[in-house]
Amino acid sequence: MPEQSEPTTTSTRANKPIQILRQRRGGVPRGLVERYRQQGIVCKRLNDALREGPMTVPELAQQVDLPADEVLWYVMGMKKYGKVAEADQADGYFKYRLVDQPRHTEERT
Repeated sequence: MPEQSEPTTTSTRANKPIQILRQRRGGVPRGLVERYRQQGIVCKRLNDALREGPMTVPELAQQVDLPADEVLWYVMGMKKYGKVAEADQADGYFKYRLVDQPRHTEERT
C-alpha cells in the first residue's frame, strides 16, 4: 500500500514565506506595532518643528518636549536618509534644516 502524503491545499501552496512566518508566530507583535506608530508621531512632530526654520538638537528637544538624546537619535536617522541636513552652527551645535525634495517635473525624451 503506497504511503499517503499530507494533503496540500491551494492556499497553503500560494502563501508566501512571510505569510507563513506570520501565521506561525501569530502576526506582528503589538509592542513592535506600537513602537513604529510612536516613531511616526515623533518624526512628524520633528518635521513640523523644522518647517519653522533650522534648529539645534536642544532647541528641537524643547520644541517637541522630548529628551535631547532621543531627538539626536531621530535627527541622525533623518540625516542618514536625506530628510535633514546641517545648516549653520550656533553655540557649538549644528542647526538642522529640512531638505527640499526635488520634484521630477522635467520631461524625458
